[in-house]
Amino acid sequence: MPRFPQPTGSYQIGTRTYHWVDTSRSEPFTTNLHDRRELMVQVWYPAQVAQNAQTVPYLVYPEAAEVWAARFHVPAFLVSTMARARTHAVADALPASGRFPVLLNPTGFGGFRDASLFWIEHLVSHGYVVVGLDQPGTAAATVFPDGRVIPMLDQPTFERYMPLALSHTADQAPVMNGVALPGGIIPFLVKDLQFSLSQLGMLDRHDVLLAGHLDTTRLGVFGMSLGGYIGPELCRVDARFRACLTVDAGTTAAVAQSGLYQPVMIISRDASTMREERSRAGGWPENEIAHTVSSQRMLFGRSHADAYFLTMNTMYHLNWTDAPILTPLMSWIGLAGPIDPYRGFAATNAYTVAFFDQYLKGQLSMLLRRPSPDWPEVKLIRRVGK
Repeated sequence: MPRFPQPTGSYQIGTRTYHWVDTSRSEPFTTNLHDRRELMVQVWYPAQVAQNAQTVPYLVYPEAAEVWAARFHVPAFLVSTMARARTHAVADALPASGRFPVLLNPTGFGGFRDASLFWIEHLVSHGYVVVGLDQPGTAAATVFPDGRVIPMLDQPTFERYMPLALSHTADQAPVMNGVALPGGIIPFLVKDLQFSLSQLGMLDRHDVLLAGHLDTTRLGVFGMSLGGYIGPELCRVDARFRACLTVDAGTTAAVAQSGLYQPVMIISRDASTMREERSRAGGWPENEIAHTVSSQRMLFGRSHADAYFLTMNTMYHLNWTDAPILTPLMSWIGLAGPIDPYRGFAATNAYTVAFFDQYLKGQLSMLLRRPSPDWPEVKLIRRVGK
């Protein structure tokens, strides 16, 4: 049974799930042009939890777990174990007093909204509201309350709408199922987050539980892989977001060219580590490695506010998800890096909280100013904004 790390902050954790429909946009991931864009959204928030309260299971719907297991060649019987694992969150718990900064967390391709629960729960325990999204077409499987399921795209189709493929074509407004996607899939997914922000504003005014607790003047975004592409593009087009953390992902051409005006933290690894992962278990081809590394460096070098580049060469791509603790097969078949998974989680969490505390709470952190003896495996480069 997976064991999620104990959050270290002073807050307990509540969670609440929503089904939102954006009536202004068509759904490109179905064949019916009349379908509107729908999202399944989970909000985790600082809470007052009764002693011995029952916590929610890791996965409510087995469909996402089954897709995830098939993608990484994990035996199907492990899915039921993943689904039964208990988290530290209590459904619809009474919120803690106060207003809390809000962090949006778009998921990676083929993931699900709590695929990096180690990250989410830690942030909430330190006084943040975290919003996770199942975005139809890119989440492993988006399951709606009425039982409808939108599966993820097949990977070759998905890659045709990503920045690397678009950089080699003159067509910058591809079409999917009759829906134009100017700039490819990333700008469309960014609009999911902007729509979610409008819904969060309504929750802060009217929700029976969360009204008065969501401080949407202190907004940040964090994500890895596909989520790491979405976050910087969101910050480029929407100045309401005040801090951006991106993990193991490239960027859109626009982000690489212009940088960001918000503080940004990039967490990744050297190209040599990416190649090492590929040699052990498969991974990114050489052109994707080159695109990822070069666009990260451009984002770091061209950003206008404070910028941080963290290199963690003992981590592989899936070490920034819960995958290494869901089954030991991740390490055995080479999909997890040589670092102890819980140490990788702890390092990621330490720098994430330090970053958002500094830029959303005004709490200066020495961890962001120089290399830390606590984390010798982390290489930190810092640029002070103009």
